[in-house]
Amino acid sequence: MSVKVISRRIDACKVTNKMVDGSLVQGKVNVYHDEEVVQRVSDIFTKLTDPFIVVFDATAEGRSGRVLIMNKRNIAWVSPEDDVPRPAAQPDEKPAEPRGSLMDRLRSS
Repeated sequence: MSVKVISRRIDACKVTNKMVDGSLVQGKVNVYHDEEVVQRVSDIFTKLTDPFIVVFDATAEGRSGRVLIMNKRNIAWVSPEDDVPRPAAQPDEKPAEPRGSLMDRLRSS
């Protein structure tokens, strides 16, 4: 019998998801993953085989603060607000603090 340890570590990135039905879902996804090297939002779609993603603090259909489990097949596109490559987190290292959007950082420099 094997035991799997589930991490509660979160490295959140804000995203906007356009669904195939035309609706928009805004929220956050966790780009930290225990079993695969995931550093960017795009890695969730290209490196992970799980057909679902979890979007939390989501706003959809006029309701906010939701947790949505979304099938990747129903997502037309995803726009990360902060998709800058991040250094891989070390096991006893805290995840990076959420940062402003890329446009905010470019405006301030």
